[in-house]
Amino acid sequence: MPAPLEAYGKEALVKQNPHADFAAVEASRPEYSFEASWTTSKTPSPSWQPCDGASRGGWEQKSIAIDPQSPPRTVNQNYKLMISSTISRPIALVSTVSTDGRYQNLAPFSYFNNVANDLPLYSLSFHGEDANVSLRNLQETGELSISIVSDWFLEAANFTSVNTPPHISEWPLSGLHPVKSLKIRPSHVAESAFSMEYRVHSSTPIFSKTVFKKDGTLKRTATLVLAEAVMFNVQEDVIDEQRETVDIKVLRLVWRGGGTTYGNCFGGWETPRPDAFRVLRENQRVKDILQDANDA
Repeated sequence: MPAPLEAYGKEALVKQNPHADFAAVEASRPEYSFEASWTTSKTPSPSWQPCDGASRGGWEQKSIAIDPQSPPRTVNQNYKLMISSTISRPIALVSTVSTDGRYQNLAPFSYFNNVANDLPLYSLSFHGEDANVSLRNLQETGELSISIVSDWFLEAANFTSVNTPPHISEWPLSGLHPVKSLKIRPSHVAESAFSMEYRVHSSTPIFSKTVFKKDGTLKRTATLVLAEAVMFNVQEDVIDEQRETVDIKVLRLVWRGGGTTYGNCFGGWETPRPDAFRVLRENQRVKDILQDANDA
């Protein structure tokens, strides 16, 4: 049987690009600036005190209730709503290898985050009933690498989402360079300032509530993978001397939004967590709030 020309293309179904002529739209926009840098402002409301609530109005508008399982609402509608509201999401550039080691796969995923620090666990979600190449490889080998995406190689990372067949590697097509990992077989991306080597901790199938297969059982629509980080690979200029904190100004991380939207982290502020409650309870406004609660 001849090798497939390409894998299934989900983009044609989801239709994330809202522009009929994206090239023309992009041509009208200003150039990207690699000179843009992280700036720190005050917190949104420096004078905020307990019981003040929101620091600006506008939130009083009427909300719309949307039942994700109510017909005729579709899965794609829910997907677009979720990815455009749950932002910013870091991009995991996932590297895996086939069981026999012949095929190397590289693909981006934004349903990704850290879960726990002991064990150092991260979550990664794969959509679809049939396992894609990345999921199949990591389930069979128990290993994967994730490289964090920065702005200096966004286009190359984005190109790895092309639906190549399993025997065609995205590495040379993207122009990215593999670096041999220390504890696992999948390589990590040389261009990435922060990469992690993982072993699979657990894998959980997720089933639809409304879509059934021909045999009457519910259709599997996603797979949630928890992976344990067994090695961090960090460029020296990105991390502090204590090997604890990554410098966001140097990392220049790119995040994923809804549709075709991406962003960076070049603006922000610092908002400390509240003091311990044993301290806060001495604040007069907090005392008044607690007293009103007791009197109610």
